[in-house]
Amino acid sequence: MANDKTDEPVLLKLLVDTETDKVVFAEAGKDFVDVLCSFLTLPLGTIARLLQKDSNMGPVKVGCLNSLYQSVADLSKRYFLTKTHKKMLLQPINSSEDYCNSLTLNIDDTPLATYFLCTIVDDSCCGNGLYTSSDNNCAGGNPLTHLVSLKHFHEGFVTSSASFVITDDLIVMPNSKHVTSFGLLQNCGIKTTSSLKEMTFEVTKEKVLDLLKCALISKSPLTDTFLRNEPSVEESSKILNYDVEDIADI
Repeated sequence: MANDKTDEPVLLKLLVDTETDKVVFAEAGKDFVDVLCSFLTLPLGTIARLLQKDSNMGPVKVGCLNSLYQSVADLSKRYFLTKTHKKMLLQPINSSEDYCNSLTLNIDDTPLATYFLCTIVDDSCCGNGLYTSSDNNCAGGNPLTHLVSLKHFHEGFVTSSASFVITDDLIVMPNSKHVTSFGLLQNCGIKTTSSLKEMTFEVTKEKVLDLLKCALISKSPLTDTFLRNEPSVEESSKILNYDVEDIADI
C-alpha cells in the first residue's frame, strides 16, 4: 500500500556474539517494532507477491505458496467472476492498512483501498452500502460512481515511548534490566560477555523485505538478515520437517 512517509532508514541496535557470529538480541523502539507487528497483518496473497520481489536476497519460495500465486496470476480473467475477483486475490486489501500506512518503513505495495457508494444517496436502494470496487453495480443495480474519501487516524501499533528487546527468533519483550540480564544471555548459551559486540544497522525497506523472507523460513531471521544476508537453509529444513516427524510418531 502507498506510504505517506519518506521511507527514511530506521536505526537498529544489535548485540552480536562474535564467536558464533550470531545476533543475541536487538534493542528497538516503536519504528522497528511496528514494522515487525505489521508482518502479522499481511494477507497471504500479499506475502506471496512480496516473496517473489528482488531484495538483497532475491526471491524466496515457501512451500507451494509461490506456485499457487503465480498460477492464479497467469489465469485469464475469463475464468473469474469479474476482474475484481482476480485483483482481490493478487492484491488483497489489508484490513489494517490504516495502521500500516503511517509506518516509517512499509513494504506492502498494495494500492490503498478505494471506497464507493451508489448514486442513490438514500436508503431506498441498497442502504448506502460501501463497496471497494466500482466495476460492478451496487446490490440495487445502480452504478457505483460516488468515491468516498476516508481519513487516516492511526499511528502504527505500539506506544512511542516504549523500548523493546527482540530475540534472534523474533520474540518481542519490553526492554528492562531483567530482560537484558545474564539470564537472557545464558538462555542463548553465552557464559561470558567478552565475545559480545554492539552493532548498529540502518534498516531500509529492502532489509525489511529480507527480514520477512527470513522470518518465514528460518529460526534466526535477525542473524540471517543483518549478518549473513541469506536465510539459514539448514534451519528452514528443520522447521519444514518438524510436523512430518511428529505425525510419524503418532
